[in-house]
Amino acid sequence: MGEEALLVLENVTKRFGGIVAVDNVSLTIRRRELVGIIGPNGAGKTTLFNLINGVYKPDTGRIIFDGIDITNMPPYKRVELGLARTFQIPRPWGALTVRENVAVGALFGSERNLNVLEALEEVDRILEIVGLYEKRNEISSKLTVPEKKLLELARALAMKPKLLLLDEVVAGMSPADADKIVDTIKRIRDELDVAVVALVEHVMRAVARFAERVIAMHQGRILLEGPPQEVLRDKRLVEIYLGEIPSWLR
Repeated sequence: MGEEALLVLENVTKRFGGIVAVDNVSLTIRRRELVGIIGPNGAGKTTLFNLINGVYKPDTGRIIFDGIDITNMPPYKRVELGLARTFQIPRPWGALTVRENVAVGALFGSERNLNVLEALEEVDRILEIVGLYEKRNEISSKLTVPEKKLLELARALAMKPKLLLLDEVVAGMSPADADKIVDTIKRIRDELDVAVVALVEHVMRAVARFAERVIAMHQGRILLEGPPQEVLRDKRLVEIYLGEIPSWLR
């Protein structure tokens, strides 16, 4: 794991009326790091993601990405710097093929000086990494839900990110499909040198398998952070969120 800071949040707060959704949060994500963000519904996880990728601007605090202050920068500018995000519900262009969907990302993302043929060559490599190469010419609307999540992942990777934010990427998946996503996340980091931060609400087994560090949020604050085996056994997290230590951790 690289030691150099890639993303830094300094005392970031976001309010919606009288509700403090993110409360004075400071954190650092390092290059090539794999991080899971967990916590109960309403903990502030999604708002935190929206602050990082520019959907919201913080009321107070700063966000630094790759040495650049992006606090007030619009989302498309953050993409150009190398910050990409997937969403919980994939929305591919249904009439386009898998390959064409990913090519759009390749032409739009950071450091883009590609023509269409060059973009398609790059797309093929990404589809091989996420396991969709054999379906590259299929119409995307015909994919299964797990395959559409892999397509969403491929489209984000085509933007050449330095940091990839994954929003509930394993939600609703079978254990086998979740394991496939976890293996893909590890391969992305190892082959593409991308830091990955995944927001996960329920599938703790997936968090334990991929994350080098887990950040647990509660009521808009960071409750604790550390290696997954330690965080998921912490009495505070068990009481607030898990209910009991997962059986596979006992």
